[in-house]
Amino acid sequence: MLDAIGPEAWYGLRVVELRQTEDFDRRSIVYGRTRTPGEILLYEQPENEASELQNFMRFDVLLHELGHHVLQHRARKFYSVRRTSEHERFAEMFARRWKPTVRAAFSRSALTE
Repeated sequence: MLDAIGPEAWYGLRVVELRQTEDFDRRSIVYGRTRTPGEILLYEQPENEASELQNFMRFDVLLHELGHHVLQHRARKFYSVRRTSEHERFAEMFARRWKPTVRAAFSRSALTE
């Protein structure tokens, strides 16, 4: 996935960590978060939605969090940053921009396996 996007997305990225869900506010669902510097956390989700949820986590959540990483790295913010609506818009636009490219890369790799 990272190769499909290129070094802009993964430069400075140290880890993408899969974690068990923590005790969050039950009124909200947390799929992932970006911690600085260079850490993206993705949280486990219920198994009953496995294949659809895998694609959502891969093509939406991870790309969105990569958008936050890219924005923070460009701004040289290597500490915890308070998220604004502009940050969220950038992350969402980044995910939308790269989703077709990443899906195509996954399709090509599935054909060669």
